[in-house]
Amino acid sequence: MWFNQRLYFLILAYVLLILLTAGAAGWLLWSHTGIIIGTMLMGCALLQIAALVHRLNSFNRKIRLFFDAVEDRENMCYFPETGRGDEQQQLHRSLNRINELLAQSKADQQKQDRFYRSLLEEVPIGVLAWNATGQIVIANQAAHTLLGDAALVNRRGVESFLEQHNNLSVSRSEMKLQAEVITLLSVKDIANELTDRESESWGKLTHVLTHEIMNTIAPIISLSQTLSTYTDVDQKVHRGLDIIRTQGERLMEFTESFRHLSYLPPPDKRLFSLSGLLQNLYELLQGDMQVRAISFSIQSSPSSISFLGDENQFSQVLLNLLKNAMQALEGQTQGSIRVCLQQTTDRILIEIANNGPVILPEMQEKIFVPFFTTKAEGSGIGLSLCRQILRLHKGHLFVKESSSEQTVFCIELPLEEHDSEESTNGS
Repeated sequence: MWFNQRLYFLILAYVLLILLTAGAAGWLLWSHTGIIIGTMLMGCALLQIAALVHRLNSFNRKIRLFFDAVEDRENMCYFPETGRGDEQQQLHRSLNRINELLAQSKADQQKQDRFYRSLLEEVPIGVLAWNATGQIVIANQAAHTLLGDAALVNRRGVESFLEQHNNLSVSRSEMKLQAEVITLLSVKDIANELTDRESESWGKLTHVLTHEIMNTIAPIISLSQTLSTYTDVDQKVHRGLDIIRTQGERLMEFTESFRHLSYLPPPDKRLFSLSGLLQNLYELLQGDMQVRAISFSIQSSPSSISFLGDENQFSQVLLNLLKNAMQALEGQTQGSIRVCLQQTTDRILIEIANNGPVILPEMQEKIFVPFFTTKAEGSGIGLSLCRQILRLHKGHLFVKESSSEQTVFCIELPLEEHDSEESTNGS
């Protein structure tokens, strides 16, 4: 307000001075009493008009420069507040204050934007959005993991990918930002959720079956043992009772093995060397490999890789997969087993490949179902138990490839930050 009053008084003073000077010059020229002085006064009036215009234009130029900076979102513009007239200082001070408020507002907006982006990255569900032209405007890390960078090129790439993958649950909505329509998409992988529920169902079923079978078989075994001790039992009956007892004990052992599926203890997680564990298993199985004429190799990149998990459970998983690979090579004269251990920035991959028979596509999921087996003397719990152990470590086990050249079982494990640091220090 004080600045406006000063400016008004300044303009009024300039106008009055110009009028007085021009009026005096006009009277002198009109009355012919002082033509030279009148001419000089008229020149002074013109100079005063030019000074007023220049002063007003200086205000306009600075205000225009300020608004141009605001339009270009440039907050580095600064107007000196010293060494100027009172009106200039007041204008500069006001413009700088507005500039500070705009800069603070921009910083708060950027801070809020970073917060929401960080929050979006922490969401385990894939979230992405595209504009009216189909261009992807935002996609979090979960969306990149689920869909891949190739699919996130534009809207068509995303829709094409979703049509080919039925294991993804998709939710779509639209919102309007100013005059632009934005399509929001949330994508969730339900395959792991279904697998977990299936595993839980199998665990409950196994618990019930083992409980009922053992409660039924135990009295039969006990009774057969008691009857076989009687002296008045003839030889044939005695032999029959021994068969009942032997088969019952075998069924008890068979049922006991299923208890591992429903009573798997939680992993005792400690940092251990995966590469060292594989080397120990190599030395353990080397003799059997040589007898069966199977070539065995281990590749590790980097050479030393550590993981936070239950070493005993992992030993059970790897030993089971290696023995399965050896059994798949029965009867072959040039069998080969290759183990590849690899660490990336966010995960660890273990691939166990053999050149045994092909696993048909329709069988590649069934082999992980409890009680299902393709072996004449198999129990059907080995691969199911391996998958359950890895699920407790937030890992996955699946058949990556099965062709006439090779069959590859792949273990995928999440790499935690301290695992990565320890592996780097160890290498």
